[in-house]
Amino acid sequence: MPRGNTVKQVLTAAILLASTAIAAPVSAATELSFNIFFPQTHFMWPVFKEWSADVANATNGEINITFPAQSVSPPPGVMDAVRNGVADGGFVFNGFIAKESPATLLSQMPWMHKGDNVAMSQKMWENYEEHFAAVEELRGVELVSMFNLGPAYLCSVSDTPITSLEELGTRRIWALPGTIANILKDLDQSIVAGPAVQVQELTSRNTVDAHFGLTMETIVSFGVAPYTKSCVDISPSMQSANFSIFFNQRKWDRLSDEHRAALTELSGAHLAMRIGKATNSAEAEGRATLEAQGVTFTPAAADLMAAFEASAEKIANGWAAGVTEKYSVDAAAVVAEMRAEVDAASSN
Repeated sequence: MPRGNTVKQVLTAAILLASTAIAAPVSAATELSFNIFFPQTHFMWPVFKEWSADVANATNGEINITFPAQSVSPPPGVMDAVRNGVADGGFVFNGFIAKESPATLLSQMPWMHKGDNVAMSQKMWENYEEHFAAVEELRGVELVSMFNLGPAYLCSVSDTPITSLEELGTRRIWALPGTIANILKDLDQSIVAGPAVQVQELTSRNTVDAHFGLTMETIVSFGVAPYTKSCVDISPSMQSANFSIFFNQRKWDRLSDEHRAALTELSGAHLAMRIGKATNSAEAEGRATLEAQGVTFTPAAADLMAAFEASAEKIANGWAAGVTEKYSVDAAAVVAEMRAEVDAASSN
């Protein structure tokens, strides 16, 4: 065969190969938008961004978790927003979904949190997975992790500390929905229950003169510190706010098995403990900030604790009975088991 034809054939083959390469479909990265309703100065943002980077690395850049600059919904509506595809993922305070998914309140039961958020978040996820994940459906979403924030504090906005049950009765109190709000209602206290992001406005306008349910860090980051004068130390905590992390079920189901496996491995207990570690640091910084501005901390008075304990037992027993009836799981035994595990795992 003449040499010219050979060269021509080689060039033709090269052109065809190049054309094929250009025409071949390129696998595009899957973008998952993940909603964070905390302000961007909140310590949770770097934690979720590190998680996103780990997911991208584990999937060779094929899964890219992004974050809207502003929350796509007020906090109570985040799960519905994710169900409806407004965002692909997010997290919600479990007090907002307790009516349909009551077992998610497990780690909000009283006298459980001893100050170690790694222990709380890890044991919440492990116990929920073991006892409730198979029986409690979170409609329209795939649950991938859970976490707890720090212990809840009872704080005075006025110059008068809350030193007794009688003093508590003179206050209008913002209360975190869930265990704390239910206990205060049982004690016939005047409360305003709602998302923590509302507390700054309520305290600055003197709509309330006490707040019960915020952590040290959230008092600072949500702008409530300037209005907080004194706090009551209650340990173990009467409640610790917990949250569920999830993705839209349809979006989750469309991911490949490999991508779901990577997300699962980097979420679950791994993410819960990562958030717990960051929370421990944020809580210590928050308390130092409050002490530096003159906020005082005192133990709860005996009559106040006695009233809290009586109502807390009633609320916890009611929760356990309802969950046991709904899911045929001994919820009171799970609470006792988790308390023991948190106690053993806590470093504080």
